[in-house]
Amino acid sequence: MATLDEDDFSLIHALQIRPRASWTDLAAALGTSPATLSRRWERLRADGSAWVMGHPRVRGHDGASLAIAEISCVGGRAGTLAQELAAWPMIITIEEAARDFGLIVTAVGLGPGDMPKLLLDDLSALPGVLGVRAHHVARLHVDASSWRVGGLDPERARAVARIPGHAGTTSTPVNPWAEPYAALTQALIRNGRSSAADIARQTGRPLSTTRRQLGQLLASDALTFRCEVAQGMTPLPIVVQTWCRVPVGDVAECLTRLRATPGVRQVVGLPGPTNLLISTWTRSVESAMLLHEHLQRDLPLEVVESAIVLRQIKRLGWRLDDLGRSTGTLVPYPPSTDRTSHDGEPSRLQG
Repeated sequence: MATLDEDDFSLIHALQIRPRASWTDLAAALGTSPATLSRRWERLRADGSAWVMGHPRVRGHDGASLAIAEISCVGGRAGTLAQELAAWPMIITIEEAARDFGLIVTAVGLGPGDMPKLLLDDLSALPGVLGVRAHHVARLHVDASSWRVGGLDPERARAVARIPGHAGTTSTPVNPWAEPYAALTQALIRNGRSSAADIARQTGRPLSTTRRQLGQLLASDALTFRCEVAQGMTPLPIVVQTWCRVPVGDVAECLTRLRATPGVRQVVGLPGPTNLLISTWTRSVESAMLLHEHLQRDLPLEVVESAIVLRQIKRLGWRLDDLGRSTGTLVPYPPSTDRTSHDGEPSRLQG
């Protein structure tokens, strides 16, 4: 299996800590040159092994919502259905597992009617779909943006963490989908390291205006920035989704311990009796089994169901190949689905 070298993982880890840091600052922390880092990054980004993106936060207000749906379909239909759903902007992540409800998708809605229509009407109406189990996301306890690939020793990781992040914060709420920020948001989804000059060229706006608006958008904390890596090119090829039942009084303890558990990439809070969904990346099926046993034995939770993900088709809008590399095709989700059809023609970035 193709993989990445130690210098690749070091750079990816550094960008997971400070996704928008300058090459000069990163070079000083990593003990190399800005030109070396820039060349390495361009290679990683060009072949789809790693990429940085801005991801608008879904805060649950003004109709904004996030959901995870498990889809059961007739035999032999899952792969075709996954490719069809990959063109839907509202479906931002798609994974395929060998189980009855074999497609696991994450959907985002930014209008009050978006999610009911998708979950109750659109998905069920697809040919070959036998059933849909939907889980509305109540809280993102552990975000995948906090996961680290483990390429840096603690000293260098601390040096990177000392690089200043966004210049200050503001309490003024910013809607990343509203003008004048929408075009900037779309540019940052495509390339989270885009500078004000890059965005000004793409949008045709004056540089001074773009710089000011970008500063406001970044300071608002309306976007989460993530350095993604092709999962199949890491030493962690096994992805497991685990649905758990946790007594309400034990949730806080579980979260504290899960945050300290190697391999845990994301933890989502769900309403209802099955109230935690844990996503893990591990080295082998045996490692996944040991982690499963740890969850059952050492944490105050009950594992309801687990699924080994065999294929990742889409992650946060990016189409992936069989190794989890970005194919370069982005299907960005729009401000609301009334601007987008589900006919395989997703809205495209302008500029």
